[in-house]
Amino acid sequence: MISEHSGLRSALCLVTMTLFCCASLHAQVKGGEQTGNSKPKLAHVYQNAHILSNRGTHTVLPLNSIIYQPAKNQSKVVEIPSGKFRFWPDFLPKNRDWIHTFEVTLDQAKGKEPIPEAKLEEFAKINRTVIATYRQNPISVRSIKKDNSSKKSE
Repeated sequence: MISEHSGLRSALCLVTMTLFCCASLHAQVKGGEQTGNSKPKLAHVYQNAHILSNRGTHTVLPLNSIIYQPAKNQSKVVEIPSGKFRFWPDFLPKNRDWIHTFEVTLDQAKGKEPIPEAKLEEFAKINRTVIATYRQNPISVRSIKKDNSSKKSE
């Protein structure tokens, strides 16, 4: 009986937190203050993210998760969200016509290993916005780290 209650309690806590976070995020976006010509203050999640917007919906991606962006899709990466917020798993299927995902390894995301040049050329040919993903979720990709071992030995 106790284990049933703790499982139910955990589920209720999770649902409550999710609803609270969504409501808070919605309120922060709607209530963005604007002073003069400055940009409106956005919720923290929007300040350090790419915002993709299309068909009356938007989603957020980590910075540096866009590997390739064709000119025709530049207008879909916006600074101020508009429309209804959608989590990535809901946004992606409805926008597959212009978004392509590319699974990266953790070493590629950390900048220890490059994305193959042939893949980057392939992205230009498909002419869609390419998002780096790890386990089907967007991930930032750092630029390649230079090996400092040669400097240390001098």
